[in-house]
Amino acid sequence: MNNTINNLNNQINNYVNQIQLLQKQINNYNYNNSNNNSINNNYINADSVRPGEKIFCVNFVSMGFQDIINYGLVCKNKDLFVKLEEKLNNDYPQLKDKETYFLVNGRRIKRFKTLDENQIKGGDIVNVFLYNDQN
Repeated sequence: MNNTINNLNNQINNYVNQIQLLQKQINNYNYNNSNNNSINNNYINADSVRPGEKIFCVNFVSMGFQDIINYGLVCKNKDLFVKLEEKLNNDYPQLKDKETYFLVNGRRIKRFKTLDENQIKGGDIVNVFLYNDQN
């Protein structure tokens, strides 16, 4: 009876190892395909998520100008906000020449703090504002 149990446990361990190997292959396949696919530039590899990190989407809407209607970015709660700002500027290059600031739930966002530190949660809407030109 003990031999049978040991054999079954060994088979289970082998299956678990095979599943983990296949999962890594799937993740690598998805990662490689996402790097070749310009549409999916917000992909987060499951292997890059560490304990305590959460994946969610943050939505951006421009205020006072019509450039950004509804723009969602997939991110992690430990990401610096400036990383999201960089992605936003890459997808909306016209913003690079403008001075912007951001609000979430009426609070000003600090660019070099994490999303957690800025109290930004999944589904939050980040409002993008332009400073008035003095020229």
